[in-house]
Amino acid sequence: MHSYTDEGVVIKRFNYGEANKLLTLFTRNHGKVTIKAIGLRRSTSKRVGLLELFNHIKFHAVFGRGEIDTLTEVQLIESHPYWRKHLGRVTLAYQMAEVIDKLTPDHQPHPEIFEVLKSSFLEIGNLKIDWKLKIENWKLQILQELGYWSRDKGFPGDIDKYIEELINRPLHSPKLLSKLK
Repeated sequence: MHSYTDEGVVIKRFNYGEANKLLTLFTRNHGKVTIKAIGLRRSTSKRVGLLELFNHIKFHAVFGRGEIDTLTEVQLIESHPYWRKHLGRVTLAYQMAEVIDKLTPDHQPHPEIFEVLKSSFLEIGNLKIDWKLKIENWKLQILQELGYWSRDKGFPGDIDKYIEELINRPLHSPKLLSKLK
């Protein structure tokens, strides 16, 4: 039975079956992976708090059939409790998670993007009035790391529209933030 251990950030979750959840993690060594967390929706699950959106975790998984691996162990590294109660800050985290989910292919490691994601989640709690410039800088770093934009050029226009053109669909998370204004 083949398995692996890695660290990652939970960027998406959805129900799967009666008591399971599928989690999309962006990991340091394996890129974006989808993992099945068996029994996570049961009221007796001890792991439910560890696998919340945006949590930084260390985990062990068993390779599954097809694209879905199975989670066997999890350990919390960071849960970001200092900004989870602020809707505007959570929306910024949603933006980062959505951009990374839409732009990165499965199972292709991008440790630089993992570092951008991890550090941006740590910085979200300290953002002041410069939040819009920061989120645009993080998105630009992601575009540069993936080769969609040159490292020696700034971005002249609306970065969200450019990302939407790349993925051929609208981004949903920036609209959440505009409703808060």
